[in-house]
Amino acid sequence: MKRKFLLLIFLNFGLIFAQQDTTEQVIDFETIKTMNGKQIYETFCAKCHGIDGTGNIPEEIKQSWDVPPPDFTDPYFNTREARKDWYAVIKYGGRVRGLSQTMPAFGDVFSDEQIYDVIEHIKSFVDQKRYPQGELNFIRAHYVTKAYVEQEFLLIPTYTYRVENGHNVNDTKVVLYYANRFSNRFQYEVKLPVQNLKSCVQNTTGIGDLELGLKYAFYDNYKNLSILTAGFEFSLPTGSEAKGFGKGTVVLVPYLAGAKGLGEKIELQGSVKIEAPVNKSKGNPELIYALSTTFILPEGRRGIFPGIELVGTKTLGAEEHTISIVPKIYIALTRRGHLAISIGREFPIYGGSPFKYRYVGFVLWDYVDGGIFSGW
Repeated sequence: MKRKFLLLIFLNFGLIFAQQDTTEQVIDFETIKTMNGKQIYETFCAKCHGIDGTGNIPEEIKQSWDVPPPDFTDPYFNTREARKDWYAVIKYGGRVRGLSQTMPAFGDVFSDEQIYDVIEHIKSFVDQKRYPQGELNFIRAHYVTKAYVEQEFLLIPTYTYRVENGHNVNDTKVVLYYANRFSNRFQYEVKLPVQNLKSCVQNTTGIGDLELGLKYAFYDNYKNLSILTAGFEFSLPTGSEAKGFGKGTVVLVPYLAGAKGLGEKIELQGSVKIEAPVNKSKGNPELIYALSTTFILPEGRRGIFPGIELVGTKTLGAEEHTISIVPKIYIALTRRGHLAISIGREFPIYGGSPFKYRYVGFVLWDYVDGGIFSGW
């Protein structure tokens, strides 16, 4: 009964026929068990994805798709997709990751080893060594600078309640953040903060200092789940210093960031940077370091991912040094994981209490993986 069911699936999608001259030969299941990834792809996958992986197939076949077939020769698409996600799609069908429902499930046809062999053949359409792999696209933290070069848009709200000059101050800030990849290992980013300061003596809103950045992933190894990145940011004095929205000078920010996966269940990330005002009268440089741990509990992309973060700030040339911890929850909303929210509460643990309490958060959209209303 199982074989008849599988045979119907193959017939449905026109995938079990190998043409030899004018005679159609049915491939039996014993033969399928001996096939490697390249043979499986060219026999069963190429009809819908193209023998060269480009997705250039006859129009009558393409019309049966609910979305156009992907281009496996696109290096950004090919390398940013983690192998475990492609495994899930091949084994369980496109629906499992919110992708095309035309993509059938092959878990009862091919072994896990064969599926991963097919994936490596698809990956071979691109020089994998030139691009950071999707396995290293770890879950974003709040204070740790992300090491992976990314294509994301975020809204990053922060709410701080503090005492300043004897007055209680409600400080609400929302950073608009945009990042995009270019070349093989580079990323540029733009950050624009909008801030509101409210107390018994003021209630003002304005933009802060515009930040621009460039990042380069100089090392990655998807097999041991590690990546290292160097970057440089600088802020422009676009915010009003008098109103508390800016620093009144250009600030240079070089940094290093790294990440390491411990198996498939724990992600470690860290970064260290120096914020150096060009006008030294505006303040001393600050060393800012952060560490983050995230626990991968769900099997898929959608779910709740708890973690904790540590962030420290040391003023160079002075004694000021503060350390905080941030328990946090990251919630991936879609089956692709491309829409997510995260929230954390920051607690000072060393060097005094510069604020009474602070909440941090963000709303994330990985825009290349789908629209806001797709993948649910």
